[in-house]
Order: sequence, then structure tokens, then C-alpha cells
Amino acid sequence: MSTLTWEQGGVINASHSGGGYTAYPTQTVNVQINKLPIPSPPDGWTVTVHVGLARHEAEHAEVGIMSATKVGLGPDVTFDPWETAAYGQILGFKVGAYARNGVMRGWWFWQLWEW
Repeated sequence: MSTLTWEQGGVINASHSGGGYTAYPTQTVNVQINKLPIPSPPDGWTVTVHVGLARHEAEHAEVGIMSATKVGLGPDVTFDPWETAAYGQILGFKVGAYARNGVMRGWWFWQLWEW
């Protein structure tokens, strides 16, 4: 049986006005999962990360997990295309948002589960 130990969330906003080129992503958020009571091995734990689009007033809008830092995997795992969920022994992640000709608001949250 799994137990939810900790969770945290936030929002990400992105905007672009006018025509022409806009950088991709328009906005990013880096989240570090630290200073938590993460159990030491061999206890089991996992972090789940989720993102979603909350408001869309743009010609085109996207939100997703761009990368994740996992225990023991060396460099960050990069997602292309961006993911809407990630699971594992995650210590940090990067959320990207993109808006073309308008504004968007997205959300993210992570949860620490133990078993």
C-alpha cells in the first residue's frame, strides 16, 4: 500500500503578442525536490509529476515536462515531445510553456509516495 507523504504545486504563465517568431518555450519553471523526508534505500518511494493547461487564450498553447533529474541516471532525462506526466525517483524537473499570439496559464504538481 502506498502512502502520500508530500505534495507541492504551482502555476506557469506564458504569453506572446504580435506576429513573427517567438522563442520555444516562451516560459520555463525549474522545480527541485529537496529538503524532504525521502526514505533511504532499500525503502521504496516514487515521485509523480503532472502538468496541465488551465487557461488558453492564444492562437496556440502548450505546457509539458521538458526534463527530469532522476536518482542514479546521470544527466537529466529530456522529453521530446514534452510529457504531461513523469514517474520515478525524481529529484527535480523542468516545465515548459508556450504561447503564440496570446496568453496561457498552466499548472504543475508533484507528489512523493512511499511504500
